[in-house]
Amino acid sequence: MPSLEEDLALLVAAVDACRGRVDVDVLGEAQNVIDRVDRRLALSRNTTVIALVGATGSGKSSLFNALTRTALAEPGISRPMTQHAMAVTFGDTDTSGLLEWLGIQRHYTLVSRDLDGVVLIDLVDNDSVSPGHKQEVDRLLDVVDEFFWVVDPQKYADALLHERYIQQLTSHTEVMAFVLNQIDRLPPEQVNEINQDLVRILKDDGVEDPTVFEVSALTGQGIGALRHHMSEVNSSKHSMVRRREADILVQAKALADQVGAEPAGALGKNHLATIANACMEVVGAKQIGEAVLAGVTRRGRVATGWPWLAWITHLRVDPLKRLHLDQFRSTGSQEEPDLLRSSAVVHPVARARIDTAIRAVGDDARSRLPHQWRTVLDALIKDQAASLPTAIDQAVVETDLGIDEGHGWWTGVRVLQWVVFAITVIGLGWLAVDLVLRAFFQFPSVPMLTVGVLPLPTWLVIIGAFIGLVIAGVSRVAVVMGAKATATKAVSHLRRAMEKVASDKVITPINAELQRHDTAQELLGQVLG
Repeated sequence: MPSLEEDLALLVAAVDACRGRVDVDVLGEAQNVIDRVDRRLALSRNTTVIALVGATGSGKSSLFNALTRTALAEPGISRPMTQHAMAVTFGDTDTSGLLEWLGIQRHYTLVSRDLDGVVLIDLVDNDSVSPGHKQEVDRLLDVVDEFFWVVDPQKYADALLHERYIQQLTSHTEVMAFVLNQIDRLPPEQVNEINQDLVRILKDDGVEDPTVFEVSALTGQGIGALRHHMSEVNSSKHSMVRRREADILVQAKALADQVGAEPAGALGKNHLATIANACMEVVGAKQIGEAVLAGVTRRGRVATGWPWLAWITHLRVDPLKRLHLDQFRSTGSQEEPDLLRSSAVVHPVARARIDTAIRAVGDDARSRLPHQWRTVLDALIKDQAASLPTAIDQAVVETDLGIDEGHGWWTGVRVLQWVVFAITVIGLGWLAVDLVLRAFFQFPSVPMLTVGVLPLPTWLVIIGAFIGLVIAGVSRVAVVMGAKATATKAVSHLRRAMEKVASDKVITPINAELQRHDTAQELLGQVLG
């Protein structure tokens, strides 16, 4: 029983995984079996339902009377075929709920020690011309625990019995027994010949090791052995469990045929890189890197350059502003996302590139999936691809490119440059005042401290200019190196953002679908294993 319940749980999980991805008829039949097994286990685990199945004239009703030791069934010429299924419950087990589920209207209870817990059903004739009788046989064959196929010496090879029923139920041979009835009409040697021929036919049907009982409902011959078999089946609860296991295995096999034998696997780093590379092309990562390099270089030169010349650099257009990248700072922006858009326009060529990348990744993903599962995956890929441009653009908007990081030293250089600039201005001012006083007002020269051959103000101008230019030159090299590092970092940040977009929008959803397939395959493999 624990194994049955475990296999049932595995089939339930497999059906859930396959829902919407395999043939609806196969899935529906699997769900029907799950419902039947659930209901059967809920109703009674201590009973064994055995059905007598046979054609008109096989003596099925007489056999029912012989096994129950009653005259409840109505065999004979006056009623040539069974009109309604009838059941007998042996012992005092309450089977009312079970019988109601089985749809048996005529049922009786008999006192019995050896068969306590057995429910024996006399089915309507399986060869009846009435469509209702055929449906009744099919319905009950779906729910009973054990089949006793009752045949007679004249019709034991009947094609309808073998082709319509036995050959279709070869997966359930463990819960089948065959009853060769009316042996009292034949000599023993002929009974033996018919028995051997019946076994041969059953093996041709696919029943590997058929169990055949030779009985006579009229004389009682073999009835004891058949009742003993019923008692053994009931005490072991073998039939109830094996019947449900067989049902589950049949459905697991049908689902496994739909799912396929090859695992779908999962998309890996190469597939992620393919999509991320296409996303980088869409946003113009190369152009952004170049803009960051140029923009940071420009800003660095303005910040650290010689103030006398830095204004010239300041007049140049900032590439970061041209691409609106100056808005994406670590401090963030308070503007609405829709108003804060990147300048990366999805050029048709770039769009074709990303479509090609998604198609290549999709082809790899669907290559090992069955047809209907591919259809689901194609729809998923189409939906995700449609939302990808918006996700890419939003990712660019939200990505901190780190443009303002690592430039703290600019402030120190700027202060130093302005100090040097102030020294130069002081020197120039001193010389200018002296010149004006002497030239226009005929004042004597302002007293000046002479250092070497030049007065101090001249030295201030020379030293200020020299130091300013040296600082600007050294800083220029450092700014370029820093700008390259910032550009590399910005592209790296952008790539991580694009990898996240590729993962969230393409790789992860596809892998979830592939994992769903492989999970279904694994669950079914555990059932079939």
